[in-house]
Amino acid sequence: MDAEIIDFEDARIRRGDHIVRGTAADGMVRAFAITARSTVQTAHENHGTSPLVTAALGRLMMAGQMIGAMSKNDNELITLTVRGDGPIGGLTVTANNRGQVKGFANNPHVWLPLKPGEHLNVGGGIGAGELSVVFDQPGTMPYSSQVELVSGEIGDDLTYYFAASDQVPTSVGVGVLVNTDTSVRQAGGFIVQLMPDYLDFVLDQLEANLAGVTSVTDMLEAGMSPSDMLRHILRDMDYKELDVMPAEFHCGCDEARASRAVLALGEAELRDMIAKRETAEIYCHFCGKRHYISPKELEDLLA
Repeated sequence: MDAEIIDFEDARIRRGDHIVRGTAADGMVRAFAITARSTVQTAHENHGTSPLVTAALGRLMMAGQMIGAMSKNDNELITLTVRGDGPIGGLTVTANNRGQVKGFANNPHVWLPLKPGEHLNVGGGIGAGELSVVFDQPGTMPYSSQVELVSGEIGDDLTYYFAASDQVPTSVGVGVLVNTDTSVRQAGGFIVQLMPDYLDFVLDQLEANLAGVTSVTDMLEAGMSPSDMLRHILRDMDYKELDVMPAEFHCGCDEARASRAVLALGEAELRDMIAKRETAEIYCHFCGKRHYISPKELEDLLA
């Protein structure tokens, strides 16, 4: 009997936040699922978000990670922006195709009463407004599209986005469960899409399967991994997993980028700061870090 071959790198990836990609129904369905507790926890810690905003921002970040995983272009950035008339005001998320994401909320400390069933009122926090999705590939003009929010709950809004903007039948589910100490207990989601030329019986089977799915956080609480979620959603549809990738919160801001941002102030402004011996402060909205550039470093930038 041949010894079992263990892929240690694959096992390592699956121990942390990760995205799985698969297909079903002889290629007529493509699917993505994610678990991202650490990713959402990092965003919570960076921005000091309330449980409500943790859930809203976490949902949008995970959706961005899965949409990014759809891209075959390594340098493409996907930006999701939600603008609403609720107290959160807006959310901005940027992701790539390597599972990396960053994001922030306009008002990170919003609290609202819970909805019936002790659920966070994400829709109330977002309110009515617009969802924008921008695909930006270096060397080409960015492509963007906008749709009105249908609920502000993020998953519903993205489901509508794919139907209205891309004309792709899609189901998006994202969920975040927050502990009483405001830390993240569970975070995950899925995107399931029908491909062009799908057959009606495939749609019927998928709709029947989705009708039996409760919530993402229920599946996570039951111990399901992303692979388990997709097997459950695509049961009796010949699901095949294609690959897995790590997922993480990653900003990428550093002193070099902060220096370039300072140069945008213009030489006159920088020389005035040098004369007054003022230190420049650059704040990153995505990760909450502050970068400081001394008068001497300002002089070096202008040299």
